[in-house]
Amino acid sequence: MTTKGHYPIAPAERLSSLRQIIDKKGFARVIEAHSGLSGIVAETAQLEVGGTSTEYDALWESSLTDSASKGLPDASIVGTESRLHTVNEILHVTRKPMIVDGDTGGEIPQFEFLITSLERFGVSSVIIEDKAYPKRNSLDNSASQSLEIPEKFAEKIEAGKKVTLSDDFMIVARLESLIAGTGLE
Repeated sequence: MTTKGHYPIAPAERLSSLRQIIDKKGFARVIEAHSGLSGIVAETAQLEVGGTSTEYDALWESSLTDSASKGLPDASIVGTESRLHTVNEILHVTRKPMIVDGDTGGEIPQFEFLITSLERFGVSSVIIEDKAYPKRNSLDNSASQSLEIPEKFAEKIEAGKKVTLSDDFMIVARLESLIAGTGLE
């Protein structure tokens, strides 16, 4: 049973809802959640826009805050199974669509496993960055920000798309070239 006021939502319905929001509005307002408790807070959080109060459209499950809530640095230390457990805790008490920070996605077989697991849960999207594994947080000025070879990164995205079952599941690439100091090229 979920928390008072929250009712279950079918994974397929949740998965498709982010694309529907973006198609309707052209954008989505997203708030971070890193635990079941923060998911409950985020589910009802209000945003002031032009003097009008509105709800957020979706949830963002971040590796930074997931790691920090476990007392660990955001450096690919928290494993996939632990991340999936956190995602499932949040999904259990919320109805909004979810976007998951997939870090680098790992190697292709790890990324395929992540994609199939997230899609089965009803997650709408995963965002992966083009950093080389193991990644370091973009805000860590002391860390080397090595980038993945572009062709290898493209292969990973292609492999992820091949294992999706729904056209509604989105894979988003986040390019870190400016963070890494390599410029736009």
